[in-house]
Amino acid sequence: MHSTPPQTLINLVSRLVSRLELGEAASKVLATLILSEFPLSQTEIVHLTGYSLSQVSSALSLLVSVGLVSFVKAGRKKLYFSDKGIDELLGEIARKMIEKDLKPLARELEKFPKEREKIQSLMDECNQAIEKLQETFLLDTLKNMRSMNAKMNR
Repeated sequence: MHSTPPQTLINLVSRLVSRLELGEAASKVLATLILSEFPLSQTEIVHLTGYSLSQVSSALSLLVSVGLVSFVKAGRKKLYFSDKGIDELLGEIARKMIEKDLKPLARELEKFPKEREKIQSLMDECNQAIEKLQETFLLDTLKNMRSMNAKMNR
């Protein structure tokens, strides 16, 4: 088996990925694959995540179907990997937040034409919040990853 990322790092990235609302198992499987240097078999993913083979299999099916994970065949085995980076995931999380929360809010606010100026101000604040969220979250994630990397290299 290859060198594996520490559980604390997997858990941090899993928490980030959970915002995609894929479910706990799929989030942890995706985090594991993002952090792995090499493609992993289902058995290796079971070992790293602590989930059962059926949970890992279901999670992988979901992740492959939504395009977050791919696989290559090595004989009869499939080896899974994700070429998605943290930046792509942050973009997807922001997109989901815009679609799920901010667009419905904007539609609701448009029902009040007398409040047009206030609505524009709120929308500007929402856009600034999204940008700040992306920057802050990415910076915090990178700091945590650097810290973990420094601890591993000691």
